[in-house]
Amino acid sequence: MAVDEVIGAQIGDEGKGLICEFLGLKGDYSMAIRSASPQAGHSIHFNGRRVALAHLPCAVVNPELRVLLGGASFIDPRRILYGGKDIRPHTGEEVIFEGEITTFGLTPDRLGIDYNAKLVTPEHIARERASSLMGLGSIGSGVNPAKHDLIDKKATFAREDDGLKYYITDTVKEMNDALVCGENILFETDHGIELCQHFGGRFPYNTARTINSSAYLGEIGLPPQVVRDVYLVLKPYSTAVAPKSPLENEIRDEKTLAELLHTGGESGSMSGRIRRAAKFDSERFKRAVMLSGATRLAVTHLDLSSHAWNTIGFSGDQEFLSYLNDVANKTYQKPKLSIVSYGPKIEDVRQLRSSW
Repeated sequence: MAVDEVIGAQIGDEGKGLICEFLGLKGDYSMAIRSASPQAGHSIHFNGRRVALAHLPCAVVNPELRVLLGGASFIDPRRILYGGKDIRPHTGEEVIFEGEITTFGLTPDRLGIDYNAKLVTPEHIARERASSLMGLGSIGSGVNPAKHDLIDKKATFAREDDGLKYYITDTVKEMNDALVCGENILFETDHGIELCQHFGGRFPYNTARTINSSAYLGEIGLPPQVVRDVYLVLKPYSTAVAPKSPLENEIRDEKTLAELLHTGGESGSMSGRIRRAAKFDSERFKRAVMLSGATRLAVTHLDLSSHAWNTIGFSGDQEFLSYLNDVANKTYQKPKLSIVSYGPKIEDVRQLRSSW
């Protein structure tokens, strides 16, 4: 019947994974889809531990949902299926990871990968890590060379991988069949709007992607008419992992930064780098509303100490939420504050029954 889309308002790391986990468990969906790549990870808590998902939709925690990866996905077979180990290029840390499919025990009955999804190969990863992109904040995932090969008509497809070929399907047909049957779909996007290659305003510290609700729909092969709600996810401050990228009103207070790291979990789920933080920017927020066409707001990381709130410029969560609502009402879309989170786990999330 309709699609709900979840998109980040800032520089990424807004808590989209938690919101998608919540909606996947509490919403009225039959399937969840993501246009994914190992360039961006979403974190959830599963079986008592933090799990970083580079590919799977976070709604995978609901065993009743079918989960899909769209045709514009770039898939690293090691991370999604086989598992392995890696050295994070910016920290030198060795990471051992389990394949995401193995973690959740997914069979082709639960997971479908579009016939057009592409592969990220070890050669792509080596090329990116030897390139100048590393100085611009790249995590060395191999996605950029894989996109170059696609443009040069040399792409490798997920359907060619011996382990992934069993999951191949036509996701466009599956989603349209579900919509015809009156079912709803949850669409989880990656990155944040400020990383958009055209409109984010952070070039060259951006991703090679157009980031807004319409562009993302094109990545999974659906038209805008199917959308019911666009959830714009944000937090009371913004964070960035690229060490040299400009960050207006950057927070320097060490006590606040320590709190954001240890309580807020502010380290990159894929890169492992500690995130820099900045005060909330209302003008950038309004631009995110414009670009996303947001109808609803989901606010995370509201469990700050009074010291951190004062550093950011507010007395507490209620003042911030009231301010956010006032700013949102000055936009054409006037999105409604719908979900708030006071911690990193699903039990910390609340759905608001009344509008502000």
